[in-house]
Amino acid sequence: MSLDADAIYRELEKAGNDWSDKKAAFDILDRNTKSVLADVLVTFMDSGLSRAESEARALASSVYKNHLASVGAAHKAYLQSQVLWTNLQTLAELRRSEESTRRAEAMIR
Repeated sequence: MSLDADAIYRELEKAGNDWSDKKAAFDILDRNTKSVLADVLVTFMDSGLSRAESEARALASSVYKNHLASVGAAHKAYLQSQVLWTNLQTLAELRRSEESTRRAEAMIR
């Protein structure tokens, strides 16, 4: 078995790019949570409801709940891509170690 550093690099680069894309997508959604809530809140307040009633309805609204579901899904995807990236780094180190051990064993014989 020979170590293919180029193939390992390509896999790490692909996983790293996927990780960064998913982290950016999550960060954008997460940063916009207050704005989404505020938009829904203002809609209810514009209809004449009190701030407290508007906030309760905004928190219970399907728009806000859907946004939170999207944030959760993006966070999960981000974490899964981070796990893949970390696992590929570990695999690359293990393959490097295996190759080093194989070379050392070949010198002993």
